[in-house]
Amino acid sequence: EDREQFNKLLEECQKGEIDLILTKSISRFARNTATLLKTIRELKSLHVDVYFEEQNIHSISEEGELILTLLASVAQEEARDMSENVKWAILKKFSEGKVYTMTILGYRIKDGVLVVEPSEAETVKEIYSLYLKGYGPNLIAKLLRQKGCKSRYGVEMTSTTVHWILRNPTYTGDLILQTTYRENFITKKTLKNKGQKRMWKVEEAHEPIIDKE
Repeated sequence: EDREQFNKLLEECQKGEIDLILTKSISRFARNTATLLKTIRELKSLHVDVYFEEQNIHSISEEGELILTLLASVAQEEARDMSENVKWAILKKFSEGKVYTMTILGYRIKDGVLVVEPSEAETVKEIYSLYLKGYGPNLIAKLLRQKGCKSRYGVEMTSTTVHWILRNPTYTGDLILQTTYRENFITKKTLKNKGQKRMWKVEEAHEPIIDKE
């Protein structure tokens, strides 16, 4: 698990500071069966009991581990099903040429379509204008910082952000969908799509901020 507070809790158990953990449910405690059982067994060796309120189970009880193994498998399948449902919804949006989610300077999503955000669009136009005048990403970013212009995430402009904006076809009104994808429903790691998955290109999908010419 990469959860900071979860790891801190385990450290406190190892120090003998905790002997009972109360948790809402199995799915809240661990993401998959293997992690759940490994953690429960480790805590059991430290004489730490885990009580799952929703399932009314004490891990340290005689039947606890067997029931947890069965329930954790069910919880994992439920997570898989949920992941598949979300994936289906996203792919359906893509097949219709609509955006499921996207965070991009100059646009907001409305009913699956990108709509121009005027104040941010002016920043995008300035980036392209400066680039056409011969300015590089580093200098453009510096000039934008001096003017107080922020990225879509509300942080100072960097050359990396400027470079990404200059290379993004979205600003010409075209869409390329599924450029990234989730590795699986357990890790939820985002990977760059290099041909592993289908991609969709939709021309003139929304109002452009920059002309193609």
